[in-house]
Amino acid sequence: MKSTYERLEQMERRIIQDGFTTPKGIGSDIPHFVLDYPPEDELQVRVYVKNMLRRTKMDIKEVNLFEFLLSFFDEDELEELFEMEEEEGLQGLIDVFEPILNESNTMIQQFKDITEEADLIFITGVGSAHPFLRSSQLLKAVSSKGYKKTIVLFYPGEFTGLRLKLFGILDYEDDYQLSRIS
Repeated sequence: MKSTYERLEQMERRIIQDGFTTPKGIGSDIPHFVLDYPPEDELQVRVYVKNMLRRTKMDIKEVNLFEFLLSFFDEDELEELFEMEEEEGLQGLIDVFEPILNESNTMIQQFKDITEEADLIFITGVGSAHPFLRSSQLLKAVSSKGYKKTIVLFYPGEFTGLRLKLFGILDYEDDYQLSRIS
């Protein structure tokens, strides 16, 4: 089995090929890919992605799910969230985030706004956004509204070909049509 670093290199070689972001085949669906990796390799993946974004000529937009989640709040609201977490714990935060995330039009528009100029989207920060936002939740939402960009999901866990298991143990990610990129 290849190491995470070898798989990252393989992924990079694949995405810089001509036509990678152009849909092909029946229905010309926009492909969504996953690069799953052991959670303990998270730092290695972050560094590789950061360096790759610097050296590539492609227009790639990285969307960190945790930062994406926080982008729905201004500075004062974030302070209130920190205080709420101290007083009410994790469940209090979940209760605040849930209505925003359930309003998929708001989430989709925010996602489109920050990715509109890119040719390719990298989704990172999946583990950091847990348990507030699931990657499959976002992917299903944007796909349901006709989002037409290629996405690579960096996933700290396992992808079986059918299911995502966050951190290799949490088996509650919704099923979503993905292909392994390397």
